[in-house]
Amino acid sequence: MASEPPPLTEEEKYELALQSEHELARYARTYTIMERNRAEFMQAGNKGKLAKHKMVLDIFKKEQKNILTDLAVASAGARIKEDSKLSRKLAHLLVEHDEFDEEIKKERNYTKEIEDQIQMVKRKTLDLAVNKISDDMYQERVLKGEQTIQTLENKLEVQIKKFCAICAQNVQLRSEIQHLLNERSEFNKTWNKLINNLCVGKKFMMDLIEQATIAYDQREEWVSKLQILRTKAHNDLVSHIGEMRELQRKRDNDVKLQEFFAVKGQKRFMKDLEDIQLKKRQKNKALIERDLEGYLNLLIAIREFTQQEHIPEIAKEFLNQEEENFAKFKYINNMNQQMEQLSDELSKYHCEIDKQKALHLAWATKQEENLKRYQGMLDEKKKLKERKEAELKAVNQKLNNILNGIGILFKLFRCDNDPLIRMLGHNETIHYYNAPLYLQILEKSIHEALVTAHHKAVNAASKLKKGGKVDVSIVRQDIKPEIIEPVDRICSTSPCPLCVEHDLVSDVIDELQTAYTKEEIQERLKARLEVEGSNVGLHNVSACHLPKSRQIIQKRYQ
Repeated sequence: MASEPPPLTEEEKYELALQSEHELARYARTYTIMERNRAEFMQAGNKGKLAKHKMVLDIFKKEQKNILTDLAVASAGARIKEDSKLSRKLAHLLVEHDEFDEEIKKERNYTKEIEDQIQMVKRKTLDLAVNKISDDMYQERVLKGEQTIQTLENKLEVQIKKFCAICAQNVQLRSEIQHLLNERSEFNKTWNKLINNLCVGKKFMMDLIEQATIAYDQREEWVSKLQILRTKAHNDLVSHIGEMRELQRKRDNDVKLQEFFAVKGQKRFMKDLEDIQLKKRQKNKALIERDLEGYLNLLIAIREFTQQEHIPEIAKEFLNQEEENFAKFKYINNMNQQMEQLSDELSKYHCEIDKQKALHLAWATKQEENLKRYQGMLDEKKKLKERKEAELKAVNQKLNNILNGIGILFKLFRCDNDPLIRMLGHNETIHYYNAPLYLQILEKSIHEALVTAHHKAVNAASKLKKGGKVDVSIVRQDIKPEIIEPVDRICSTSPCPLCVEHDLVSDVIDELQTAYTKEEIQERLKARLEVEGSNVGLHNVSACHLPKSRQIIQKRYQ
């Protein structure tokens, strides 16, 4: 279903207003032009044109009526509902069109990929048909494969030695990682402890805040109650004062009646008493006038101070000022309480800061001790490294002497190094990795020389028995070499590389491994030779029972 259009933003509303203003200005200009043209047409010579324009105007009015009628019909409720239905239907159809379009594109891409794959397979089949391998090419590939195997065996030996070096480095890295993990665990313990202390402090602070809030609410409640009691006491005082005034008035009336009846009942007149009473009245009158004058002066001073003439306004202002003073008094009391709370919290924080400083100092001393200990360990390791470097330098020196001796022997025996140059890339330098190859060639040359010498010695001995003349003996008889049997006579074939790889890979252990020493290798070889069927791996790849051998044979005949 089609969703309702989103509401217009302020910028869109502003743009619509600008468009409406531009249209209004354009219509105003058009109206001005039309008014000017109308004035020209209203002249005497343009009545025919005016009639034509009136006809055109009538036609435009009829068209306007028709357009308004069509607009009223189109803006009816039923039309609006139909338009909304059509819009929803069109939106649904557009969504379906997009989905079907995406599916069609996917199918087209899929078919295109399949066609590309088919073309690739066709090209590969054509290439295979063109590049059919002959017997000579197969023999060349076999020779290249043997050379590649020899090269890969040499590289394997080099990589094994590199692997042993990496294993030794891995041991060091694991010890460093273990040390770092221990430090991390100690740090995590300290961090968790500090977090727990922080949580406890926050909980304690929240409890104090809650208690303070409750106390403040209770205080507000008791203040409101006290205000109510004050109002009630004031009202009771006003009512009691009114009652006392009423009773005093009644009492005065009774006293006056009593005096009146007492005087009325007397028939004699006491002039002295009347004089005393007159003086007393005059004195009271003077006192009242003096008090009245003081009150008037006080009222005038109040009016001058407040600049008000009406007593109710003065009283109202006095009450307002009294309430304002009371509110200020309450505010000051609240501020004092808050200052007391803040001072208490500040003292607590100072205590906490002192504790943290003490902990920090303790931690710093501990870190200094650890640094000293680690510095000592580092010095020991440096000394050990220097000692090992010296040993390594001595071993390298011995190794260099041995390699130089091998080179001298290689030159003395005039050995041929062409196979090595082909494998090593014209690099005749003897080093740690290619020394076994030179030793192998040197051993072969020495073996051939010994066999030749022994053969000449045997021929000389036979000539001596026959009575012939013999030259100087080539080889002394007491140190005749033993007959060195070739490898082909000892073993009918070489070990299968697939079986050897299977034996080496099948016992992979997912933990740290180190290279075997010479004694360990000898013990393992003895144990291996004692096991029945130890010569099972002595066969060619074509006689191997592993699945990988069949894959290699299939590749050969493809």
